[in-house]
Amino acid sequence: MHKLNELTKIIGEKIGSLKEEVEIGTNVKLNQLYIADRQDEIEFLQWILRIIQPILNRDNGEQHQLGITKKRLEMIQTIEFENTLQERIQELNLKLKESNNLRESDILINEIDTLDSVLGRLSDLKYGDKTRAIEIAETNNNYHQANRLRKQLIKFQDVESEISAQIQN
Repeated sequence: MHKLNELTKIIGEKIGSLKEEVEIGTNVKLNQLYIADRQDEIEFLQWILRIIQPILNRDNGEQHQLGITKKRLEMIQTIEFENTLQERIQELNLKLKESNNLRESDILINEIDTLDSVLGRLSDLKYGDKTRAIEIAETNNNYHQANRLRKQLIKFQDVESEISAQIQN
């Protein structure tokens, strides 16, 4: 399954959980700032979903005609998404430096944290099973397998870096 599809599912579950939290918090009359922070997080996550959907829905027939494999196309799309979030984080950090308003600063920090969290989750989806396989091999004293897995991971990251460089040019 495409990593961005997996991430979309995870974000959808998180949004559902946050909506539930807001509803409960409202019913028991929790601090309004706490509730506002959860509502802001829902908005940030919904924005992320709006970024993912066009990337996944784009007509990729042209790339297939050019001989780009499905796996490479997934990597291109994932890198494009990561770059979009990184750019947004940079914009928010600039706004944060210029902000003189405490509430606005809190909102910016929360959005940056949400975006960082999503990037971390995507990294887990991309590398988590490979990293776990290396740890298991090392635990079982199978260093030959661990080294082989490490080389595969490095090769994967090299291809990813190559694609990222091509996208930026």
